Amino acid sequence: MNLFNFLKKNTKISIDSSDINFIKKYNFDSLTSNPSLILSSILNKSYNKILLNFLKKFNKKIKLDSDEEISYYDNLLIFIAGNLIPFIKDKISLEIPARISYNYNKIIIYSKKLIYLCNLFGINTKKILIKIPATNSGIIAASKLKNFGIECNLTLIFDMNQVKKCFDSGVYLISPFVGRISDKNHCFFDSGVNFVKNIYDYKNSFNFKTKIMAASFRNINQILNLFFCDYLTISPVFFDKLLKTNINYNIYKKKIFFKNFNLNNLNNISYKLLLDGVKQFEKDHNNLINLLSLIINNF
Repeated sequence: MNLFNFLKKNTKISIDSSDINFIKKYNFDSLTSNPSLILSSILNKSYNKILLNFLKKFNKKIKLDSDEEISYYDNLLIFIAGNLIPFIKDKISLEIPARISYNYNKIIIYSKKLIYLCNLFGINTKKILIKIPATNSGIIAASKLKNFGIECNLTLIFDMNQVKKCFDSGVYLISPFVGRISDKNHCFFDSGVNFVKNIYDYKNSFNFKTKIMAASFRNINQILNLFFCDYLTISPVFFDKLLKTNINYNIYKKKIFFKNFNLNNLNNISYKLLLDGVKQFEKDHNNLINLLSLIINNF
């Protein structure tokens, strides 16, 4: 059995890609998209047909990008989601602009805007998660959005304070960033893997319903050692290796757990990791908007 099929037997696989040609080939459970992935798909020309259809259909006189008004970018995001959803079994995460990550009111407005557009485009909103950085404002907004039937994926999870707030708020899904934690915590064991293991233990100990989607992997071992999570979101960078590497299933019948470590060790660096993550998300968003502007002006 190859690693990909092993993982499919034990968890739900989310693909970190917006490349429609790649997504069509495989039966993924979920999809986590973001502006950098959409940008990459536009640049590699896998969206040529989708973009052409979109540009013909939508009026470019509306605002290109906006926190509160429905913008050209919003329409493109939902148009792309509508084209990807038929090839995904479970849910797609749609990311809010990182610039509003610390603004509760704008997160609420933007999330409602995306869901409104999904309804307008005939997209089943049960298959949509709003992807929000796990700032205090983001977590509180996600809790409020549940009252409107809008479920969220809280991303950029780096410490147990974030986890506990998300669990207590009943958010649908959290995405701890395994690789970024490991990058900052050099130990004899993998601190990112251990962090997710501790989240898993904490969740089971108190019967929380929030799902765990491990993200931001640096190697195959990290992916394999977290196969017991509800979801794994995997970059296509690792995909060929997952398909080509075989595994003895008996070795991994039981969950692989690691030594516990002081959860507070992460709190000292988590704020910076969160801030850096939001800044990178914002940069990616701005790059996509700039490219979209260039495309529109030359169409």
